[in-house]
Amino acid sequence: MELEESSLAQITGQRVLVVGGGDTALDWAKSLLGIASEVTLVHRRGTFRAHEQTIKEVLMSSASVLPFYELKALHGDERVRAATVFDNRTGEETTLDVDAVVMGLGFLANLGPIKEWGLEIVKNSIRVDHTMHTNLPGVFAVGDITTYEGKLKLIATATGEAATAANYAKRYVDPATRVYPGHSSHRPDK
Repeated sequence: MELEESSLAQITGQRVLVVGGGDTALDWAKSLLGIASEVTLVHRRGTFRAHEQTIKEVLMSSASVLPFYELKALHGDERVRAATVFDNRTGEETTLDVDAVVMGLGFLANLGPIKEWGLEIVKNSIRVDHTMHTNLPGVFAVGDITTYEGKLKLIATATGEAATAANYAKRYVDPATRVYPGHSSHRPDK
């Protein structure tokens, strides 16, 4: 993860609270080490869902890691001055002096109005076949919004799905089109 210069300027020398336990939160915590004066990471569970090596690096770093803690409130005037966190096992509250807060809570997929289109939805994802075609004629979908047997929700997977969908969508529009266009060194006229 690379921090933008404007973000760095705002965080340099600050006491930063990072909230979350996935890749986003731990990447931020790791990136802020040596930039922020203090890094505190709170996560509602005792285990993390980030890359194993990043977890090890953050746990072995100077960051203060508080598992089973959640953010309850932020305090300040025109900027953050403190945060109240609590141990979700005991309810015990602690107030931390902080200058900035990074919310690395991931995202909650929301299909919004797409749910009303008549697409087959399975566990908040659009079901597609091996061509990335949905149950609606001419509608293709790719990425984390989709599901099929054996689906891996990775950027690399979505990239391949986009190429698949584009080729099959082209054939849908123009049935004479070949689905497999060849490769970059292939000349169809030879």
